Amino acid sequence: MDQTSTEMISKEHSVHPEQMQAVRDNMLPYQVAQDVSSFFSILKDPTRLQVVYALLHAPDNELCVSDIAAGLNRDDTTISHQLRLLRNQRIVAMRKVGRIAYYHLVDDHVRIVLELTLSHIRELPGAGNPLHNEE
Repeated sequence: MDQTSTEMISKEHSVHPEQMQAVRDNMLPYQVAQDVSSFFSILKDPTRLQVVYALLHAPDNELCVSDIAAGLNRDDTTISHQLRLLRNQRIVAMRKVGRIAYYHLVDDHVRIVLELTLSHIRELPGAGNPLHNEE
């Protein structure tokens, strides 16, 4: 974009050329934005989020489908489906012992993202925030 075009945009929309260029220089690549969006969209389902939260607090850092299902008052099929989706997004991983599959969070990055998000939610003002006084 030439100087005249930048000045014209600046006058019409109050664009600051230096800030505009900083945005362009530091733009998140579209594919990376897609990947991050996919990560967060998989967590937007309340059941999947409850599964991840259960794994976050699992005594041995892993749980089997039946334990998660019983703990969340859901059936094994529902939890298996949610775990499959989480596995496809590389949020959880599985290990098998005989016929039993044990699931765990892939790494501490998932744990950190969830803990930071919960910390943020707890800080939000409002009487309707059940996490506000937790811990």
